[in-house]
Amino acid sequence: MAFWNLAASEPKRQHRYLINFTNLTTEDGSTYQEYLAMTAGTPGYTISPVTHRFLGNEYHYPGTVSWDAISVTIVNSVDPDGNALLYAALMKSGYLTPDEQAGAFNTGDPVGTINKADALAALGDVIIRELDGEGGVVGVWTLNNAWIDSTKFGDLDYSGDGILTVTMSLKYDWATYETGAAAGLASAFSTTTLPSPVI
Repeated sequence: MAFWNLAASEPKRQHRYLINFTNLTTEDGSTYQEYLAMTAGTPGYTISPVTHRFLGNEYHYPGTVSWDAISVTIVNSVDPDGNALLYAALMKSGYLTPDEQAGAFNTGDPVGTINKADALAALGDVIIRELDGEGGVVGVWTLNNAWIDSTKFGDLDYSGDGILTVTMSLKYDWATYETGAAAGLASAFSTTTLPSPVI
């Protein structure tokens, strides 16, 4: 029976989700909070075709699977500072500014560069939980070996009064999807800590 004829069944909704980055923190220890998320893409994949030509005909076979990058936009809050979150992730990925490189050469310290191990550790696990109307988890996307490949810190504008945002693009090696029951999560909020209200 279709979901529009059955009250117990319903379509998934765009606004019912939580996205978490387990290691995304500023240098002073402020951590990313799930309520900062504004939009989040979900994984997609492309299978490259391999073509064989024989006697004037073409035959196609599936080739390499590539997973598409996703885009995530968060509120650029004061605390945690959105700019500081993404800037710290860059530094923790192994990046050295030119003056830091020069200082390392002068002192004989190791001069590293951005590397995958540090980039993965800077972001941590990336998990997107799809929710139902009661807060239960109906599906879980996990981005395996995810790292930030680009950021946009938002545009300042004297004529506007909108919320400033930060947008990041995430690369990953592959994604896995589980239904809420398979993931063993009855409620998204069992693993989410929300701040206490200010009274």
